[in-house]
Amino acid sequence: MTYVHNPPDPNRHSESVQLPSPDVMLASARATYQAYCQIHVDAQSPTGVAMDRNTGRGQLIFSEHPILLPHECFISVEDMENDESSQPEDIELN
Repeated sequence: MTYVHNPPDPNRHSESVQLPSPDVMLASARATYQAYCQIHVDAQSPTGVAMDRNTGRGQLIFSEHPILLPHECFISVEDMENDESSQPEDIELN
């Protein structure tokens, strides 16, 4: 099951792709994680969210050692649960 906060725009042309900023990626990852947690209260907790840098889509990761595609970055649960006022530059987008 995939939880998407920022679905891709089908009208967006590949020539004018604008990559999401780190703060947008973090906000999208948080929204994806929070949506899962609200629905699956007693389920296994994910370790983080793999974010697609091209589309802004998030995929929950449950593995301790995620395998990412070249255009993906991993945002851990710890990074998402940090104070909402934390700066996106402080978070390493692997």
